[in-house]
Amino acid sequence: MTTPTGTGGHRPIPPKEPFAYISKPGGLFNISIREPWIMAAFFFCFIVAGIVFFGMARKGVAEGADGAALTSYLILAVFVGIGAIGLVIALVRWRWKRAYVRLVGHSPWAK
Repeated sequence: MTTPTGTGGHRPIPPKEPFAYISKPGGLFNISIREPWIMAAFFFCFIVAGIVFFGMARKGVAEGADGAALTSYLILAVFVGIGAIGLVIALVRWRWKRAYVRLVGHSPWAK
């Protein structure tokens, strides 16, 4: 898509940012994560932490701790669920950023 400019030429219209509230100040959890690869790394670590905590709680089940079985699955569901949603958002934003840079020639956050 292009839009006319005042000089008779056309300039490309960059694609809209998906999940734009994440990269704005005061966005997701009062932090702004602009770069999709940082966001993907953060949420991947969330998944890893969930798996580690799950393993620790399962060890408690083996040692006879009451309630640890249900807690371990709840921990796994919460951490992996949040991590998976965050990874999907990061991958969508990664695709958007690549298309933006390809069309405009610079990062959307370049000054």
